Amino acid sequence: MTRVGVDAHVLDGKFQGTRTWVLETLRRAPALAPDLAFVVYSGDPARTAAMLGDVEVEHRVLPPGGPVGRNLRFWPRAMREDRLDVLVTQYFSPPRHPDRQLVVVHDVLFETHPEFFGRGTRWRNKLLVGWSARRAGTVATVSEYSRSQIARVYGRRTEDVLLVHNGVEPPPPSSATLPPQVPAGTRYALMVGRLEPRKNLALALDAFARVEDPDVRLVVVGRDDFEDPATLARLAAEPRAVHLSDVPQDELWELYRHATVFLFPSRGEGWGIPVLEALAVGTPVVASDATAIPEAGGAACTYVDLAAPDAAAAFAAHLTDAFAGRLVLDADAARRHVEAFGWDRSADELVAALRRAVAPRETAAR
Repeated sequence: MTRVGVDAHVLDGKFQGTRTWVLETLRRAPALAPDLAFVVYSGDPARTAAMLGDVEVEHRVLPPGGPVGRNLRFWPRAMREDRLDVLVTQYFSPPRHPDRQLVVVHDVLFETHPEFFGRGTRWRNKLLVGWSARRAGTVATVSEYSRSQIARVYGRRTEDVLLVHNGVEPPPPSSATLPPQVPAGTRYALMVGRLEPRKNLALALDAFARVEDPDVRLVVVGRDDFEDPATLARLAAEPRAVHLSDVPQDELWELYRHATVFLFPSRGEGWGIPVLEALAVGTPVVASDATAIPEAGGAACTYVDLAAPDAAAAFAAHLTDAFAGRLVLDADAARRHVEAFGWDRSADELVAALRRAVAPRETAAR
């Protein structure tokens, strides 16, 4: 049986797209591929097992430490001792056995939009991600946009960068209530994501300040992740804004459901999972047209050109229309788009990528 190792250290960390991708694909892929034995490495295997439910995988402890230590010391030993035929990592991969690696690079924004990253992070990623993407036997990503940029920047053929999309699973009806900071009946624009300059909270605040209705709110869900202190101060000082972090998943779905409009002004994404989540519960979306975001939203969203002379005014106009009931979601377009990007499809794509990763070795062994 082919043995597949999966680096799941992101399950121990902050909520972000890479964490969601690992969790949702791992919940499904083992059942789709009984010929593959999955070995999942995380810092807390008991907690990871609880997150995955009854999925049949082997669990291993992943020692604490950064990507350099994992790749130079831990992974070469684990690949040997656990007899791994292929190792799945995100962004960074070990130097040994490149032919046995599937590295998933969600985006290369540090290459295409370096202004969003600190100098140390930018150069570390240029070195380590670039090295991994050039050498790994198999490279995958989550969007056509990222696929084209990986091919362009690292010289791989576009067709050799496989797609394992992000996705969404529409939630069942919930008995959860909204957080107490958002009373029932409140009309609000919702913004979800880590607070960092790339997410463009400053523009969201500029736009919301132009909305004249005193009874509406801007609800921002996300933990500070190197956001500009001046922008955080503006958020705290805005009397109509509500800032939440570490919201339980069932409450987050309720926030999506009851939002008047979902706001996503990000300047760069490898995909944009929150856009798809908002569409999945029937909430209108106003988003930027940057990078891969139009792939995440499809034809169901309203887009704003960030390069326009006054993007804040354009966002404000759409917010005003939403609060006045003039911005209506095309429910059929949203449904078709959401149905095209279920996590079952993502798991299918992962299994296909894994089989492609091991095919040359299986052929050589015959």
